[in-house]
Amino acid sequence: MTQDKTRRIITAAVSAVTVLIVCLLSFLIYQWISIAVKNDKIAKAEEEKAYWAEKVENANSLEEKAEAELESGYLYWEYEILKGNK
Repeated sequence: MTQDKTRRIITAAVSAVTVLIVCLLSFLIYQWISIAVKNDKIAKAEEEKAYWAEKVENANSLEEKAEAELESGYLYWEYEILKGNK
């Protein structure tokens, strides 16, 4: 092989590796952002779950208790869906 062909091969290999690294890094960053967003949603759902559990415990009348349990049940299903259990 001549020196020109060797240079072209090396340049093509370096370009391919650079494109591959950029693609992999962008995919990795996207995954980190997705994980952070999902963890934030889970944390918010856990806070709401704790709020409604406390509201159910502190409800005075039967009607308030039933209403609080219905709303907390909805949030429970939302929480389970976010966690990926249902």
